[in-house]
Amino acid sequence: MRTDTGHRIYIHNTNCSLVKSNGTTQHTLRLRVTHGSNRIDLRTRIRVEPKLWDKRKQRVKQGYNVNGCSYNDVNSTINTYIQFVDDYFHECELMKRDPVLTDLRAKFNYAFKQTNEQRSSEFFLLFNEYIQEQAGVKGWGKDMVDVYTRLRDKLQKFNPNLTFLTLNTKNLEAIKIHLSESMYNDALKKNLAYLKSFVKWAKEKHYTVCEEFDSYKPKLPKGHISVKYLSLDELDRIYNLKLEEGSALDQTRDFFIFQCYTALRYSDLKQLRPDNITKSDDGKFIIRLLTEKDDDAVSYPLAQRAVEIYKKYSTHIYDGGRLFPILSNQKYNEHLKELGKKANFTGEWIDYEYRLQEKIEVHTPKCDLSTHTARRTFIVTALNEGVSTNLIMLITSHSDYKAMTPYIKATMKGTGSVIDALDKTYKSKMKVEV
Repeated sequence: MRTDTGHRIYIHNTNCSLVKSNGTTQHTLRLRVTHGSNRIDLRTRIRVEPKLWDKRKQRVKQGYNVNGCSYNDVNSTINTYIQFVDDYFHECELMKRDPVLTDLRAKFNYAFKQTNEQRSSEFFLLFNEYIQEQAGVKGWGKDMVDVYTRLRDKLQKFNPNLTFLTLNTKNLEAIKIHLSESMYNDALKKNLAYLKSFVKWAKEKHYTVCEEFDSYKPKLPKGHISVKYLSLDELDRIYNLKLEEGSALDQTRDFFIFQCYTALRYSDLKQLRPDNITKSDDGKFIIRLLTEKDDDAVSYPLAQRAVEIYKKYSTHIYDGGRLFPILSNQKYNEHLKELGKKANFTGEWIDYEYRLQEKIEVHTPKCDLSTHTARRTFIVTALNEGVSTNLIMLITSHSDYKAMTPYIKATMKGTGSVIDALDKTYKSKMKVEV
């Protein structure tokens, strides 16, 4: 029903009674909850002999003990059960949500009928269910599944008895500190967001979560990470290395150069098939691909060096119908670092990371190449050559302009154009004064 103000009030009734249990003189306490024309039975762990039960008061008779517990303690527990039911209906009123009695039973069983061991097992069993379900619903690839799996393992290492009800501010702070031991703040923020996504999913499935969880929003300083890329001269040094034909290093060099001239991620390079590249009427080779990460369709002509590498491998079809005999991501990155050393890259990139509130200066040798270096090299090179950001985004499948900001900051032409403009203004002013 509704009040004159439109506020919902859900009328319900909770009746306590005993139900005969097979093979014992004690009967099980049952709460029968009625709402409208619907009703549901909530069975408890309390066992009482009928002679000790007051049917009119629906409580244990005064002065008696039940299984070693005083009548006051047992009746107090019954009051707690009834208050739990009342709170559920009150919450539905506040949330303007229709009560679902099966939902009430699930919440009741979770709160009162499970042992701590069952609850802790449930948290991680549900985490596994969440990963499996979301991998199907959202189409997660192996990398995303691995991210959530690693988070689950870290949480289990932190506390194998973790439950939704123990996710209070104190424990969340402890989880934050535990995760920070193996990651900087940027990764820590992502993992806390992943945890929040899982808990939100559990709440939607009517699991009771500690009220403090939603209000937990730690302030974590953001790191300042340099865009690690190669100049065209450095790229030529990789290209011109004398390597054994067909060796793992030779293949790694080819794949890396191909990435640098196409902006493909490793995941896209790995799925590339011969029919993703076709020849147009004017003789240009065109790559057409649905990207793995963004599920975005890209199409553009190949640069000449990319064409050379394509022709080198196109005469053979590799495992899974792939264009290239791709190495594992780990092996690929290991070989890339070896290539960087062979090219004699010197110097280092300096990043400023944070671990909680502590600022840490991280030095990365420029010879430590990775698959990400190739994509960054493409973007920074294009920006330095004056290609518009919008055109670059069409090739790289970036949908958010903000994602391009670090690359724009990294370009000499980007920052140099500002200085050139200031110098031009200064020179003009000097001519007028003369």
